[in-house]
Amino acid sequence: MTITLQDVEILLGIPIDGKAIVGSCALTWAVECEQMLGIVTNSVVLKGQRIQIKKLLEKIDQGLPNGAEEVVVHQYARCYILALLGDTIFADKSSDRVHTMWLQMLRDLHNPPWYSWGSACLAWLYRELCRAIDKKASQISGALILVQYWAWSRFPFLCPRMDLPPDGAYGPPLPSSPLSIK
Repeated sequence: MTITLQDVEILLGIPIDGKAIVGSCALTWAVECEQMLGIVTNSVVLKGQRIQIKKLLEKIDQGLPNGAEEVVVHQYARCYILALLGDTIFADKSSDRVHTMWLQMLRDLHNPPWYSWGSACLAWLYRELCRAIDKKASQISGALILVQYWAWSRFPFLCPRMDLPPDGAYGPPLPSSPLSIK
């Protein structure tokens, strides 16, 4: 019994069909960040190939200037998407950085290719779980919310028991679905 692509699709709602997420890791990341995100980086902001999520959020918090060009709007969108990816499905142990290799998949926002983000999420999770079994490791990372949802759905003794109120007590009854009430 293990987490499968079907689990990723059902539990997280992430697509598993589409192009494989592959790209180059041999890019000039400072230049890529400046072009695609509009963020000028230094050794503090960009460490190796990972950028601070805080810088991405600061860029978003500034808000779009009035009459912003399409390039600037796309930079803001990429910052937002990259921050979401780094905080959810591609989390790492630093918890404050995200790998910039995902930027390559966000290059074309006009006609974005359909990628298999679910496959990448599962591969990243397994990679991080393999790193966590090292006896020197003190932390675990990856899409841990997926692990929690999966355990909750597969092991009934782990999920909380809820006593249902009588129908109509707090509004209409909940719709029937496999995970709505356990």
